[in-house]
Amino acid sequence: MINRLEEGLLALFLATMTFLTAFQVLLRYVFNSGLIWSLEATTYSFAWLVLLGMAYGVRTRCHIAVDLLVGRLSGRPHRLATFVALFICVAYSVLMFYGGLVFVLRLIELGNEARDLPVARWILTFMLPLGFALLTLRFLELGWSFARGSIERLGFGGNPPAQVELDKDEDGGA
Repeated sequence: MINRLEEGLLALFLATMTFLTAFQVLLRYVFNSGLIWSLEATTYSFAWLVLLGMAYGVRTRCHIAVDLLVGRLSGRPHRLATFVALFICVAYSVLMFYGGLVFVLRLIELGNEARDLPVARWILTFMLPLGFALLTLRFLELGWSFARGSIERLGFGGNPPAQVELDKDEDGGA
């Protein structure tokens, strides 16, 4: 369920950004007008898209893995280096989660609204702790898969990344 929600939100924010940008261009160049709030809405949509996209990239293993050194290792040294890398990733995402949570809690205390949108600013920036919590979860899932032996590497080298399943017709085409 969380995977579908994650994918749905990614699609929603991408569609929102695309629509708002195209609509704003239309308004400006055809009607010599525009929406005051569209740039801010697009910016926040992009932030949500990026933060969700980080976790999605870890889940689908489509991030680039710079493992030139670790890739040359085998056996126990390889496993140790991989777990150290995972520990660093989890520590980073937990730290960013904490920082994002502190930021959002302070925004709640201040009670200010966004510049151009009539929405409390903390609601728009709540994606910081949420996104990094999801990223932490995805790193822990990746670590668990590595510990069980389901995957050999963290990146897409060695094991193929998760594939997007497409409905196929009888001819084998998409």
